[in-house]
Amino acid sequence: MSEEKNKTYTLIIYSGPKDRIKKLSFSQNLLRFIYIFAIIVVAAIAILVSNLYITRQKLNEKIAEIERIEYKINYKEVELVNLEKKTNEIQSKTKLLENYLKEVEELDKLVRNITGQGGYEGEVTIYDNGLNADLQLLNDPNEIFYYTLDQEEELEDISSMLDDLLSKAPDLAASLENDKKNMEDYIYVMEHTPSIWPTWGRITSTFNERRWGSIHKGLDIANSTGTPISATASGVVIYSGWHSGYGKKIIIYHMDKYTTVYAHLSDMYVKVGDKVTQGQIIGEMGNTGRSTGPHLHYEVYVNGVPHNPKDFLP
Repeated sequence: MSEEKNKTYTLIIYSGPKDRIKKLSFSQNLLRFIYIFAIIVVAAIAILVSNLYITRQKLNEKIAEIERIEYKINYKEVELVNLEKKTNEIQSKTKLLENYLKEVEELDKLVRNITGQGGYEGEVTIYDNGLNADLQLLNDPNEIFYYTLDQEEELEDISSMLDDLLSKAPDLAASLENDKKNMEDYIYVMEHTPSIWPTWGRITSTFNERRWGSIHKGLDIANSTGTPISATASGVVIYSGWHSGYGKKIIIYHMDKYTTVYAHLSDMYVKVGDKVTQGQIIGEMGNTGRSTGPHLHYEVYVNGVPHNPKDFLP
């Protein structure tokens, strides 16, 4: 029985009459091993081929998916470029409008300087933070799927609105520039017109009274020595010194027709050639010259002719 299990098989190889016959002997166990090994190899190859086929199928699907994504990205990139162009146009237009609004802001400041009333203190801008933030998102490559058709239409509406405003802005800017010039001229005239009180105190003599045998050409305001004296308008000091019965006297020339005189001072803070501003303290009340007590003698001349100072006071 054991001999039958271990029997051998002989393979005879005959090449021709001149060659020797070759014999190869194989045991039954060896042949069985070779057979099993061959089955395993064939099965492994079959499994490998199957896995390669499945992997290739999945790879093809991934490639197709990547191609679809690339198409979407390319399409969105084109949309993004168009949106960037539109937002850049909008930003350029808003900058132009902001420049026009700066003119409004300057005019507002001029008005506030005159009236002393409060006004808008914020920064001039066209669009709010929400729109500004949306525009900035265009620079973020991770947001290429953010914009929708509705938002594109919204940008179109904003652009049209800005076009309409820009078409009206030049005329508005020209009008504002003219208003600004008129306002600046008005401010200049007001600052160079003697329109505030030079000091405070009690009026002791008025314009056109007869004093010391002559007509009084000004207004006398009495108070204690050292009371501050202010320039009633902006101008240039053309005289600062002692002048006979006036004592210590200052004369200021304003604009092209007004001149003011401040006399009987105890001290003078300005000299000839100094530029002074309306309300600036130029000296102190005193009792110098021909005077019966500490007071300010104040005169106003228009084109060299004395006028009643009270006509210019508030």
